[in-house]
Amino acid sequence: MAEKKKRTIILLCVVVALAVLLVGLVLAWRASTGDVVSDGTLRLTAGDTPLKTYTYEEICAFPTASVEKTITSSKEADESGVFTGVPLELLLDDADPGWRGKYTEFLFHASDGFVASVFLSDIEKGENVLVVYEKDGAPLPGPEEGGKGPLRIVVADDPFGNRSAYLLTGVEAL
Repeated sequence: MAEKKKRTIILLCVVVALAVLLVGLVLAWRASTGDVVSDGTLRLTAGDTPLKTYTYEEICAFPTASVEKTITSSKEADESGVFTGVPLELLLDDADPGWRGKYTEFLFHASDGFVASVFLSDIEKGENVLVVYEKDGAPLPGPEEGGKGPLRIVVADDPFGNRSAYLLTGVEAL
């Protein structure tokens, strides 16, 4: 009986070690593909095809828009304020001038693995979908400071916060 218990413990240790190794490999792969970013870098892609990568400073250089909004959440406290950023359509115009005729859905990728989406009709409403970098005139703090930045998406006409992804690292056009 003791021998069986010993084999079970060894097997469990091997399984745990393999799980830790797998998690490490996945995180390393995500980091190598640019999916784990917290410095404000934003990658725009069309599926697997890179369109353009923007630095935080490049995003801040685009014309801005602001929206006063309360983002409601089922798992966190509601968040109210004036959110300032760049309309997503301006970044898409810059990255791929013919994007309106090619793509119908856009996925927002966050560094924590969260994915949300909007449709072309949401973006074409003008300043409805913003890549935000400020709240109430101050830069969004990054995860190191316990914040939701430095970049996030805010969907102005969304009554809930389920599409207002924070820790934003990428926008994928489909």
